[in-house]
Amino acid sequence: MEIKAAVIGSGIGEKHIQAIDELKFSNVKIICETDPKKIKILKKKYRNKVVTHRENDIFKDSSINLVSIASYDDFHYKQILKCIRYNKHIIVEKPMCLKLSQLKEIKKRLSKKKKIKLFSNLVLRVNNLFLDLKKKIKSKDIYFIEADYIWGRKNKLFGWRAKTKNYSITLGAGIHMIDLVNWLIDLKPMYANAFGSNKMTKNTTFKKNSFNVVILEYPKKILTKISSNCVAHYDHFHELKIFTKNATYINNLQGKFIYKDKKVIPLTRNYPDKKNRKKLIQNFIECIVKNSKKPIMQLKEQFDLMSICFAIEESLSKKRKVKINYI
Repeated sequence: MEIKAAVIGSGIGEKHIQAIDELKFSNVKIICETDPKKIKILKKKYRNKVVTHRENDIFKDSSINLVSIASYDDFHYKQILKCIRYNKHIIVEKPMCLKLSQLKEIKKRLSKKKKIKLFSNLVLRVNNLFLDLKKKIKSKDIYFIEADYIWGRKNKLFGWRAKTKNYSITLGAGIHMIDLVNWLIDLKPMYANAFGSNKMTKNTTFKKNSFNVVILEYPKKILTKISSNCVAHYDHFHELKIFTKNATYINNLQGKFIYKDKKVIPLTRNYPDKKNRKKLIQNFIECIVKNSKKPIMQLKEQFDLMSICFAIEESLSKKRKVKINYI
């Protein structure tokens, strides 16, 4: 089987193009972009591909069997539904959608077309350091985890994100750390209690929370604090501390190490390890082509992750702890 792909959006979408084109049995045929300046650049850069501003050029092309959605967050939902309607496999940048009702509708429609595969690009699962940590830790020994998504790029809040009605920093940032924790300990939380602030952006065009923190309660008496920090004067970073009965595992600006018996033991695996991020997309394509290939992220995990994010939004709205209802 050969994969003929289309990519919508050419920001992070260019990384999708590279990942898809690297595999011998897949290539990108069409790139869809709405910015006229970017279209000119793309036409010069990708002379062997079709560059268009009309997304329907993708859906009317019966040879396209995979669509990679890297558009703005508020376009994801309708583009996913189009993919399902026209029988295209789907790669979508996080988040899948911006409302719980939309998530339920996506699941409903996919259930009627079981051959269509969908995958959301949560890249920390293929990070060399975190893969190593997953082997080292045991959930029965953990009592507390701190996982902080520190954006370090405050200026990005004031473009399309400020204009998007339901934009959420949980869905746009913290989702990575929630997925990382779930995957590391192979558990999913039962309750969420979230707190948010717009203190640092209330006098700007970005009126939503620009910082929030959530306490997630997991089985085995594990508590996790996850923050979405979009206004810090800090490098873009996935900061992590895993506290166990015998040691603490740390990834921060000072380094990556284990603290045990008053000794600092360096961790040698790579972070941020950007070169491996393409492996997630490539694994998904391999799973389409080779049914025997094991997916790095199951579809159910993706719906569970989105359910957690929407529970966090509910907690922020109601200002209280909520039970997480998985759709």
